[in-house]
Amino acid sequence: MKTPAAVHDFAARPFPEKTPHFDYDSGHKVLKVTQNGAIRWRFYYWVYLTSALKGKYVGIEELGNGIWKVFYRNVFLGFFNENELRNKKTNIRLETNLV
Repeated sequence: MKTPAAVHDFAARPFPEKTPHFDYDSGHKVLKVTQNGAIRWRFYYWVYLTSALKGKYVGIEELGNGIWKVFYRNVFLGFFNENELRNKKTNIRLETNLV
Protein backbone atom coordinates (compact mmCIF):
# COMPACT_ATOMS: atom_id res chain seq x y z
CA MET A 1 0.00 0.00 0.00
CA LYS A 2 2.68 2.50 -1.07
CA THR A 3 2.07 5.64 -3.08
CA PRO A 4 3.27 5.74 -6.71
CA ALA A 5 5.89 8.37 -5.84
CA ALA A 6 7.44 6.05 -3.24
CA VAL A 7 7.74 3.19 -5.76
CA HIS A 8 8.73 5.11 -8.91
CA ASP A 9 12.43 5.04 -9.89
CA PHE A 10 13.54 7.97 -12.03
CA ALA A 11 15.71 7.41 -15.11
CA ALA A 12 19.39 8.28 -14.87
CA ARG A 13 19.61 9.27 -18.56
CA PRO A 14 19.31 13.04 -19.07
CA PHE A 15 16.57 14.40 -21.31
CA PRO A 16 17.80 17.13 -23.70
CA GLU A 17 15.76 20.32 -23.69
CA LYS A 18 16.44 20.92 -27.41
CA THR A 19 17.22 18.49 -30.18
CA PRO A 20 20.67 18.99 -31.73
CA HIS A 21 20.99 20.84 -35.04
CA PHE A 22 20.82 18.62 -38.14
CA ASP A 23 22.54 19.45 -41.45
CA TYR A 24 20.90 18.11 -44.60
CA ASP A 25 22.90 16.99 -47.64
CA SER A 26 23.82 19.63 -50.20
CA GLY A 27 21.38 18.03 -52.69
CA HIS A 28 18.40 18.80 -50.46
CA LYS A 29 16.35 21.98 -50.39
CA VAL A 30 15.58 22.90 -46.80
CA LEU A 31 12.12 24.30 -46.01
CA LYS A 32 10.47 25.25 -42.74
CA VAL A 33 7.13 23.70 -41.80
CA THR A 34 4.59 26.42 -41.01
CA GLN A 35 2.26 26.60 -38.00
CA ASN A 36 -0.49 24.81 -39.91
CA GLY A 37 1.80 21.83 -40.69
CA ALA A 38 2.44 22.59 -44.37
CA ILE A 39 5.40 23.70 -46.46
CA ARG A 40 5.17 26.54 -48.94
CA TRP A 41 6.22 25.54 -52.43
CA ARG A 42 7.17 28.08 -55.13
CA PHE A 43 5.77 31.04 -53.11
CA TYR A 44 2.18 30.15 -53.96
CA TYR A 45 1.39 26.47 -53.41
CA TRP A 46 1.07 24.51 -50.17
CA VAL A 47 1.88 20.86 -49.41
CA TYR A 48 0.49 19.53 -46.14
CA LEU A 49 2.87 17.33 -44.10
CA THR A 50 1.76 17.07 -40.46
CA SER A 51 1.14 19.46 -37.61
CA ALA A 52 3.62 17.50 -35.48
CA LEU A 53 6.48 19.05 -37.48
CA LYS A 54 5.42 22.70 -37.18
CA GLY A 55 8.41 24.98 -36.79
CA LYS A 56 10.85 22.23 -37.84
CA TYR A 57 12.95 22.10 -41.00
CA VAL A 58 12.50 19.38 -43.63
CA GLY A 59 14.70 18.49 -46.60
CA ILE A 60 13.31 17.78 -50.04
CA GLU A 61 15.10 16.02 -52.88
CA GLU A 62 14.07 15.98 -56.54
CA LEU A 63 13.68 12.62 -58.26
CA GLY A 64 12.72 14.00 -61.68
CA ASN A 65 9.51 14.70 -63.62
CA GLY A 66 8.23 16.90 -60.81
CA ILE A 67 8.41 14.19 -58.12
CA TRP A 68 9.98 15.23 -54.79
CA LYS A 69 10.97 13.14 -51.74
CA VAL A 70 10.48 14.73 -48.31
CA PHE A 71 12.70 13.92 -45.31
CA TYR A 72 12.75 14.97 -41.68
CA ARG A 73 16.34 14.41 -40.60
CA ASN A 74 17.04 10.81 -41.71
CA VAL A 75 13.37 9.76 -41.80
CA PHE A 76 11.65 9.52 -45.18
CA LEU A 77 8.16 11.07 -44.94
CA GLY A 78 6.77 10.63 -48.45
CA PHE A 79 6.49 11.98 -51.98
CA PHE A 80 4.65 14.86 -53.61
CA ASN A 81 4.11 15.63 -57.27
CA GLU A 82 4.85 19.22 -58.23
CA ASN A 83 2.67 18.93 -61.35
CA GLU A 84 -0.47 18.26 -59.27
CA LEU A 85 -0.04 21.49 -57.30
CA ARG A 86 -1.45 23.61 -60.09
CA ASN A 87 -4.92 22.11 -59.65
CA LYS A 88 -6.53 24.38 -57.06
CA LYS A 89 -9.51 22.09 -56.40
CA THR A 90 -7.49 19.38 -54.65
CA ASN A 91 -5.50 19.45 -51.43
CA ILE A 92 -1.97 18.14 -51.75
CA ARG A 93 -0.67 15.79 -49.08
CA LEU A 94 2.33 13.52 -48.99
CA GLU A 95 1.99 10.08 -50.51
CA THR A 96 3.92 7.05 -49.33
CA ASN A 97 3.86 5.27 -52.69
CA LEU A 98 3.73 6.47 -56.27
CA VAL A 99 1.83 3.56 -57.80
